[in-house]
Formats: sequence, C-alpha cells, structure tokens
Amino acid sequence: MRMTRQEADGTWRIAKEYLAFEGTDAAGPAADKLAALEDLCETLALEQEELSRQLSQLRAAGKTKTAHFRELMAKKLTNSQVVSLLYARGLTEQKDF
Repeated sequence: MRMTRQEADGTWRIAKEYLAFEGTDAAGPAADKLAALEDLCETLALEQEELSRQLSQLRAAGKTKTAHFRELMAKKLTNSQVVSLLYARGLTEQKDF
C-alpha cells in the first residue's frame, strides 16, 4: 500500500491518515514503514560485514573453490545489488556496505 503521493512540483506528501503527531514527533503506519526500511539497511550492512569476514577467512584458508565460499559470495553479490537499488532511489546514503 502506497502512503505517499507526488505533487506537480515533484515534492512528495504523506496522507494525514498515515501519520499521527505526538508533540514534535510523528508516528503511524508511515513511520513504521520508514523504520522497517531503516532496519533493512542496518541488517544489510551487518550482513555484508559478516560475509566479508567469512569470505576473507575462507580465502586465507585457500577454500575459494568450495560450495560454501560460492554460496557466501552469491549472498554478498545479491545484497550488493539490493544496496545499489536502495542507493539509486536515495533510500540509503551508502552505495556499498
């Protein structure tokens, strides 16, 4: 479900039913969706760090031809593609994690 709409001038708006203001903060489904996106970005960053560490260990052990190495490399490349898509849409500040 889309919670935003683009105005004629190119700016984006969130419909009021998706935000509830509490003092100076906003809550509601739009805030929940943004939090989920931020969690995704953080998870991807942590996964990329862990994958890099594991791949380095396997390289050091001379195990670059193993199925495990290839599986980890495939996951790292898939994550990189997701990060690139997020970056291209301005949804993350980092191009590569």
